[in-house]
Amino acid sequence: MIDRRGVTADIRRKYNVALRPQWLNKCADHIKAELERQNTAASQPLHLEAQTRLVIEQLLHSDISESCFPTLTVDNNQVSKLPDGAGVLLQIQEIMDVGTSKHAMWEAIREKEDFEQRGIRPSYLPALEGEDNGVFTANTQATATQPPEASEDQGERKPKIPRSMLKLVLSDGCSRIHAIEQTPVPQLNVELPIGTKVIVQSGKILQPTSILCLDAQSIQVLGGTPAQYQQFTLRSRLENALRSERAAR
Repeated sequence: MIDRRGVTADIRRKYNVALRPQWLNKCADHIKAELERQNTAASQPLHLEAQTRLVIEQLLHSDISESCFPTLTVDNNQVSKLPDGAGVLLQIQEIMDVGTSKHAMWEAIREKEDFEQRGIRPSYLPALEGEDNGVFTANTQATATQPPEASEDQGERKPKIPRSMLKLVLSDGCSRIHAIEQTPVPQLNVELPIGTKVIVQSGKILQPTSILCLDAQSIQVLGGTPAQYQQFTLRSRLENALRSERAAR
C-alpha cells in the first residue's frame, strides 16, 4: 500500500528529514486500516504523491522524536548550524511572547475565552447596541449566538492577545535550539499549539548563545497538534509560569 522507500525519499527532499522505519511501518498500517474502513483500499493504487500526503498528515500530528531521526548539528552541547538544503523540519516545544507580561496575556486569554464561549466582551471595548453590562440581552440573542467571526466589525471588537516579540524552543526530537523573532513573523502567534511543525529555511545562529534569529522568510508553519501536547494550552502554560513565579518570591 505505502511505498516506504519512495515516501521516505520524497519527504527527505521536501523537509530535509529522515523518517524512522518503525514509525513509518505503524503509519502505513494506520493508513491502510483507514482506507479499508472507507472501502477505498481495493480501488486503484495511490500514486507516490498521494501516499506522501497521507504520511505527512500523520507526521504533522506525531511527536518528532518518534517519527524522525535528528537533524541538527550539535557542538559542545549547543546547536552550531542548520542542515544544508532548502529547509529542515522542526517542532515547536515552547513559544512565548517575551515582550508582554504573562499576567497581561493571561487576562487577555480569559477575556477572549469569555467572548468566544459566552458573548461577554471586555470592559475596555464600548458596548454594542442591545448589550447590558457587557452581556447580550434577549433582543440580540440571535446575534450573540452567531460564530464570533460572523459578526460585524469583528476584527476590531474581538478581544486580542497582546503581541510583541516571540521566543521559541524548536526541536528535532533530540536537540533543541532557542529562536527569537528578529522581525515579526506573521505566521507565528503565541497561541500556536505545542508540537506544531515548522520548516526553518534559513536564519542566523548567534554565537556563543546559539540563538536562531527568525524573520518572515526564514520559517514556514506547517501545523499539527500531537495528542500528547494538547493539554499544554497557552492558558495552562501561563498559569503554571505564574504559579512558579509566586512560589519563588
